[in-house]
Amino acid sequence: MKVSIITIAYNNLSGLKQTYQSIKRQTFIDYEWIVIDGGSTDGTREFLQEHDSELAFWCSEPDEGVYNAQNKGVQQAKGEYSVFMNSGDTFHADDVLEKIFEKETDADIIYGNWMFVYADGKTLNLSAPKVADMVFFFDSNICHQAMFIRTKVIMNRPYDESMKIYGDWDEWLALYTQGKKFEYRDITVCNFLFGGLSTDETSKRLKEKRSAEIEELHERYYPRTWRETMEHVAPALREYNALKTWMEQSGTDSLSNAFAERKYLLDKRRKHNKIIRLLIYVSSLLLLTNIATVIYILSR
Repeated sequence: MKVSIITIAYNNLSGLKQTYQSIKRQTFIDYEWIVIDGGSTDGTREFLQEHDSELAFWCSEPDEGVYNAQNKGVQQAKGEYSVFMNSGDTFHADDVLEKIFEKETDADIIYGNWMFVYADGKTLNLSAPKVADMVFFFDSNICHQAMFIRTKVIMNRPYDESMKIYGDWDEWLALYTQGKKFEYRDITVCNFLFGGLSTDETSKRLKEKRSAEIEELHERYYPRTWRETMEHVAPALREYNALKTWMEQSGTDSLSNAFAERKYLLDKRRKHNKIIRLLIYVSSLLLLTNIATVIYILSR
């Protein structure tokens, strides 16, 4: 078996059906599907019973969090690689698995690009780094659903279940420090639903928890002197990477030209924003004047 597709689900039957359809449409058939459900009460169990013959393994029972469920799934996996495609997440195209496994590799982790899908249906394509190393992982993560990890590698180093949000990020850092090989493929692997624990921007508690876990990751894997240096270097690296992306997209072959063009557009955007703020201010002032005039007329 080449790949185990592991799906974590909980009370998201409609999303699970989308994931199921996406898996069934894959042109590559050397896979197995495993579903670990957290004891859903929305009909998920009945759906899994209905498709029992298509599943290598499934269970529906309470768990101790996402990474506990993922470790459960890995323990059942028979594939050389494992990929996590959770309920509601889908493969970006029907030939994703075929493209990923069209050539042999000795990589421990194969990873690609991903697409964010927002609640309003809007999408955002995101590119993974060509080199995933300690510098990149200092302040950036790779979408979990866009990664194929050798199953035996995860079995030897399971996800840290004490990490409730960034157990995947912790896993990549741990595997990198063990010398595991990461290999990039320029393929959009998945459509990832925005709004989970790692992306929800509406909860102050979640934001604080994310910040605390990132700080813990830094303390685990980076010496103090490195952390202090990276806090200053990381913004410059992000700007440099943004410039490289701009060069690729605009066809500019000069870094200085790319910097000048990007600076021009950023300045133009700032001026545009100033004009918008001024128009909002003037509109608000006119509205208040009109309200004051109406009040004055009515009071006479």
